[in-house]
Amino acid sequence: MRALRETELETLLQGAKTIEADGHGLKVARLANGSFLKLFRRKRLLSSSLWSPPAQRFADNARQLVSLGIPAPVIIDTFQLPRNRANGVLYEPLPGDTLRNHWRDLEPARRNSEVQSFGRFLARLHQLGVYFRSLHLGNVLLLPDGQFGLIDLSDMRISGHPLAAGKRRRNLQHILRYKEDVQWLVKEHRPALLEGYAQGSSAESAKSLASAIQRLHPN
Repeated sequence: MRALRETELETLLQGAKTIEADGHGLKVARLANGSFLKLFRRKRLLSSSLWSPPAQRFADNARQLVSLGIPAPVIIDTFQLPRNRANGVLYEPLPGDTLRNHWRDLEPARRNSEVQSFGRFLARLHQLGVYFRSLHLGNVLLLPDGQFGLIDLSDMRISGHPLAAGKRRRNLQHILRYKEDVQWLVKEHRPALLEGYAQGSSAESAKSLASAIQRLHPN
């Protein structure tokens, strides 16, 4: 990662649109040329981000996902802002819309079919060893060609071998943290999700996932 001077950052941000910010400042911006800039600020003096910068993890995970055939943002650059205790990644965004946004206006039969496809996609991630702690329907994009892609990739580990049953269950808990996601994946379209997951992995894995859903949402 190269060091970026504050003047260089200011130049990058000329004409940019803020996409996300918090009390510490800018988090995500769309630059004038259409690329995206994502900043990660270190809030504590001593932090794991000192030896494992989240911007670098984002970039490494994106490249590894693409090598596995999973669409992800194209990385342009990574950098550090030493004076701001921050690091950042510059990337080309994926086209498309999040599943959460897309499914809100979709009629139930079409959504049921896409939930089944998402189940296959989730199984594929698990079979490839992708453990994405930030996996939810706001971080999965439906692309124009019908594929699913992933965004917001810093909180991810890719082992290269299928996830164990325990990790699959924990990943399911991450997915089902949001009310809308639960409504679609559990209450309305659970059979489609499980059928897709079985198609992408095995009937046994889908049965284990069904048991985990039942424990999390018994009604």
